[in-house]
Amino acid sequence: MAEDVVNIDRQQLMVEALQEFAARSDEQLDWILGHVRHRLGNARRMGVPVPADLASRVSRLCEKRSWPLDEPEERA
Repeated sequence: MAEDVVNIDRQQLMVEALQEFAARSDEQLDWILGHVRHRLGNARRMGVPVPADLASRVSRLCEKRSWPLDEPEERA
């Protein structure tokens, strides 16, 4: 049960972080694009829905830099 509470708290924190990213301008997102891209990948792996507008903006900015949308997962 305690683990469920921790997961809910982490998911809520991720939702709040995504909302903060969504509120930024494209110029600001571009400045922190590597960080945002990493967070989007983490959110997807955690099952947290990524706002479509944010995903679209990040995808466009990544394409501009010729970066993959998400970092490849490391395999052990």
